[in-house]
Amino acid sequence: MGTTGLTVRITHPFHPLKGQTFDMISRSPHWGDDRVIYRAADGTLPTIAAAMTDMEQPDAFRRVAAGRAAFRTADLLDLLTLLDRVSAPGEAEDA
Repeated sequence: MGTTGLTVRITHPFHPLKGQTFDMISRSPHWGDDRVIYRAADGTLPTIAAAMTDMEQPDAFRRVAAGRAAFRTADLLDLLTLLDRVSAPGEAEDA
């Protein structure tokens, strides 16, 4: 599989590959998220949210937080709702 001729740099401040550049394979929606597929050093084709790369300008939260905040309030509230749902006794969903 060839590349697009573009590179993508991981920019998210807490990502373990921050600062590394990879050959971009494609960019498209996956799992309801704008994702970039890139060729890793080992030849695999992982995906990453486009917002965690230089393919997208930082949103207002990331500009204001300037790397000082690991999580958005809305995301933490969503996580709390999910944890409450899965930990509620007798309300587990069938798989």
